[in-house]
Amino acid sequence: MSKYGFGLVRAARLTRRQLILFALASAVLNGIVTACVGTWLAQTYATQQTRRKSVESLANLIYERRTRAGMVVSSMRRNAPLEEIQYRKRAYDEAFVDWNKNILLNLFVIREVSGDLKFTALEKSFEDDLVATMADIDRCLTRAYDKKLAGEDVTPILDACQMAQMHQLVLNCGATFTDELYKLTRLSFSPFGESKAERKRLAAINIRANCTKPVDVPAPKPPAVQVPVTGTLPAASAQPTPTPAPASK
Repeated sequence: MSKYGFGLVRAARLTRRQLILFALASAVLNGIVTACVGTWLAQTYATQQTRRKSVESLANLIYERRTRAGMVVSSMRRNAPLEEIQYRKRAYDEAFVDWNKNILLNLFVIREVSGDLKFTALEKSFEDDLVATMADIDRCLTRAYDKKLAGEDVTPILDACQMAQMHQLVLNCGATFTDELYKLTRLSFSPFGESKAERKRLAAINIRANCTKPVDVPAPKPPAVQVPVTGTLPAASAQPTPTPAPASK
């Protein structure tokens, strides 16, 4: 310590013991602060990794069920052997069970990633759009599969329920949903910022744009037949005009 340092110590009337106690207190305080900050950082990172793994698991469930459904439809459309269709249908049924037994867990994942404690708009979109479309696909696929086992042509059934359009909607919606959830898991050490609220708002907009079912446009009606104006009087009635009765006298 320089002479100026010793001068300050003497001016403050600090003893050696007081200096040692001050140094020890500072070291303990710094250790506590460092430990708290380190624990918070580690916990934040662990939470972020857990959320990302949950989103990845959700993506796997979505894509597996969609892919299995597409394989069954493909086999039925090209009139593949019945053994192949049945094998693919069993694999689809397994994916169907895995999907349905994890629906509630997936809702909790969405709530956890969005940082909310109550039912959120993202959960509603997940149920009303993605889950509902997958249920429509299952009903159409099951009906077509039963007809296929009976030896009937299933192409009209698949076209009538718009299987191709629903299959593409699940791809667009599932990809957007998981991508937006993955963005929400981005690591942030600013708990008081508004960045996450803005990301949630943009996520809701993108999901709504890619998960909303298109409204079916009705086929145009044929134009009404117009009768040309000829300027002639209408034809006389074929029935004879009754003769008026003579007036009584």
